[in-house]
Amino acid sequence: MSFIPPSISQTIKGLLYSKGLRIFKLDPNSRNVAALMGKPDCIPPSAGQIHVHSMTVAEADPQRFIHTDGKYCADVQFYVQKWYNLEQPLIIPPETYNFEVEALGGSLLKTKKHMSSIDQNNPLIKKEEDIDKVKVPIEIEWGRVQYVIDCLNEFKECLGTVSTGVFCGPFSFICGIHSYLGVIRDIRNNPDFIHRLLKWSIDEVLIPYLQLLKQETGFDVYMGADAWSAIPNVNKKIAEEFVFPYNAYLREQAKKVGITANVAASVDYCVEDPNRFDPELMKWAWYHMGVELMGKTFLMMGMGRPELWPMDVMQEFVKENKSRFWTTPVMASCSARFIRDSTPHEIVDYLKRIIDGLARDGHMMFFFVQIPADTPPVNVHTAVQAIKTFGKYPIAENLDDVPFEIPKFEPYHEWLKREIAEGRAVDYE
Repeated sequence: MSFIPPSISQTIKGLLYSKGLRIFKLDPNSRNVAALMGKPDCIPPSAGQIHVHSMTVAEADPQRFIHTDGKYCADVQFYVQKWYNLEQPLIIPPETYNFEVEALGGSLLKTKKHMSSIDQNNPLIKKEEDIDKVKVPIEIEWGRVQYVIDCLNEFKECLGTVSTGVFCGPFSFICGIHSYLGVIRDIRNNPDFIHRLLKWSIDEVLIPYLQLLKQETGFDVYMGADAWSAIPNVNKKIAEEFVFPYNAYLREQAKKVGITANVAASVDYCVEDPNRFDPELMKWAWYHMGVELMGKTFLMMGMGRPELWPMDVMQEFVKENKSRFWTTPVMASCSARFIRDSTPHEIVDYLKRIIDGLARDGHMMFFFVQIPADTPPVNVHTAVQAIKTFGKYPIAENLDDVPFEIPKFEPYHEWLKREIAEGRAVDYE
C-alpha cells in the first residue's frame, strides 16, 4: 500500500510494467502502482501499525517513544521497518485515537510502559451542553501536538519527502470525546445531538487540526483512523447515517483548504466467530471500506480475521466488482493475533493460500495492518520473505513446489550498529 505519492515517472513506469512492458526496474513506488493496476515483479509488503512492536524490538524507552520525543519515535519505527525489509515505511505516532481528545482536555488512562487509552467512563463531553465548554481549535502547545508534528517532520527527513499523516476519523473521535456507549445511546435517544457533535467535530476540531499539521509539516495528505466504526461496533443503519455522510463532509471541507483527508477502517469487518460470518454483509463492508479510503472498490483485509474468511466469498467479491476499466485490487493482510501467535510454518501456509487464491492475475498488495508489540520477529521476517518468494511473478503453478526456508536474520541491534558504521543509518539514541 503506497503512502508516499508516486511521481509522474514512477506512475508511468508502474502502469507500463503492469501491462507487460517490463523494461524498467521497479522501485517501491512504481511497484505499488504496478501491483494496483496489474502484475508487478513481486507483491509488495508494507506495514501499518508497527509502532509499539518497533519499540519492543528496539528496546526503546517507552515514555520517550510514546509520550515525549516524536523524532525518536519516528526513527525507531523507520529503522525497524528497514530491518524487516518492508517495502515502504509508514510511521504512525502511537495513540492516533487519543491526540485530539487529549489536546482538548480529555482524560487518559496512562501507564509507564504501554500506550494510554481514553477514559471511556469519564468523557470530556457527557451531555450536549458540554460542547460549548470545550475550547477550540486545538493549538500547538496543547497535549502532545508538538510530539505529533516532530514525528511527522522526522518521517519526512527519513524519507526525503512528505508522505501520509494520520488523525482520528470523525466517528471514532466522537466515541473518544463522548464515549462509545454514549454515542450509541444517543444515536437511539437523541440523534440530532450526534449529528451536531459530528459536524462540530469536523468544523471546529479536525479540519483546523489538519491545517495546523499541514502548516507545521508540509503534509497535505492524511488518513483518518476509524476503528470504532468497525462491524460489529456499528450496523448498516448507523454507518449509512452517521459514518459515511460525515466522512464525505470531512473530505469536502478538507479539500477546500488544500488537504486530502480520507478515512480508514470504516465498517471494517471484524466479526470474530466464523459461524457468524454473513457473506452479504462481508461484501457490503468490503465495498464501503475500500470506497471510504481509496474512492474505489478494494478487497481490504483490515483488523478482522481474514485468515478465517471463506476464499470463495472473497473471489466472488473481486469478480462481482470487476468492470471494463477496473479490476478490484486485494489489500491482503492477516490479523494481529495471527501474526503474533502463529508458527512461521502456519504463516507460510496462509500466505501461499492467499496468493494462490487471489493474486494470480495480479492486483495484490500485502499490508500488515497491525503487528503487536510481542510478535516474534521471526514471524515478521518469515512473512515478508514468503510474500516476496511466493508472490514473485509469474506465480508458480504449484506454490508447494517453490523452495522456502524460514529466514535467519541478524539481530536488530547488531544490524543497526553496522548500518550506522557504514553510513546508512543515524544513531537515534
